[in-house]
Amino acid sequence: MENNENKRYSNTSWIVFLFSISIVLISLIPVIFPALFSEIFFKSELDSYGISTPYNMEPFELGALAIPLLVTNILFFPIFFFLKNKDFQRKIKLLTEFKISRNIAIIVICIMISVYIVVSITELDIGDEIYGDWERLKHKLLNMDSIFPNEVMAFEPHLKITLLKISQIIFDNFFVMPLLSSIGLLIVTYLFTREITNSRLAGLVALSIVLPSNLFLTFDTSAAFASFWILFYLLSLYFVIKVWPLSPIFHVFSILSKLVTIAYTPMSIFFILNSEISKRKKIITLLGFILMIIISLILFGAHEKNLIDWNSDEFWLGFTVLAFQMRLDGIIVLFLLPLTVLLFIVSKNNRYANSILVLITGTLLISPLISGFTDFTNQPYRLLSFVVFFSVGVGLLFTNRNVR
Repeated sequence: MENNENKRYSNTSWIVFLFSISIVLISLIPVIFPALFSEIFFKSELDSYGISTPYNMEPFELGALAIPLLVTNILFFPIFFFLKNKDFQRKIKLLTEFKISRNIAIIVICIMISVYIVVSITELDIGDEIYGDWERLKHKLLNMDSIFPNEVMAFEPHLKITLLKISQIIFDNFFVMPLLSSIGLLIVTYLFTREITNSRLAGLVALSIVLPSNLFLTFDTSAAFASFWILFYLLSLYFVIKVWPLSPIFHVFSILSKLVTIAYTPMSIFFILNSEISKRKKIITLLGFILMIIISLILFGAHEKNLIDWNSDEFWLGFTVLAFQMRLDGIIVLFLLPLTVLLFIVSKNNRYANSILVLITGTLLISPLISGFTDFTNQPYRLLSFVVFFSVGVGLLFTNRNVR
């Protein structure tokens, strides 16, 4: 059998890595210089309208995470290559081969989620959310005669509205279903990571990163920004491997919960093509996704008034979301570049590392694309998918399978 050291990285691995590291590096520039992109692109946009600004920001002023980011990455790469010797590699191999029994894993998951429920259940009595979107959504929910919206608008998250209405009817509380969705997201994160790594330890690692995330805990019980969409999307990826006919269905559920997941379709297609399932199953699943894309584009076209012409300045400003919307999840930001490199290394033995790199990079790229092509604003909750896939990526470092 060929040793890992003698294996070569596939062309796919190289293409994915070069694309991913490019997007990651661009996204990290505003973390170091928060005002740089704003000074370059925001001012140029105003200048095109003949508007002058009375203030000047220092484009090369360092951000709060700049020094920690530089120190972390400067130290990581020399240490990593220094420790890349046979003794260290053997210890890493022992760690990846460390097995946790099913019963132990279930107990740990139950303890973690039980603690989370005890802490979060008090949030169900908040009454109202502070977000402006909630007032409009609450008005709509209170005036619905059934669990289905009275007016059908192509661009509305109908499934999300239905689930919130069910929450009101059954629990007399809009926030119970969002909490159940967040619990489901934690469980599916574990299951998905365990499936692509064949390691319960990897699943627990991914779960332990999502759970304390500030972004996750901020929106876990939010009705306005419920996690239904990312739960259904992650389930669609999980079902590619486990029950492939259900994958397109749950992707549609995700779109019906949040239309932004239309933009996730290319990532899903890559995941399908890069998966272990047979060619026949891949073809059938892809046909389901193509049909879904056609329907989604029809729905998207019904709301053309929200589209604007391409704006390159807004596109580049979209890369600042990592710096401003993930600043309270600093650990994720600090280790994004090292994780990108490590996943490339893992891709030598596990093809799903390429898929997760595409998902991490894709979620970062969607914000600039939304800014560049539409007049929609980039909201922090959309980066929850980035947090989930980052966590899965860390879990992949504990992979216990060879999938080429």
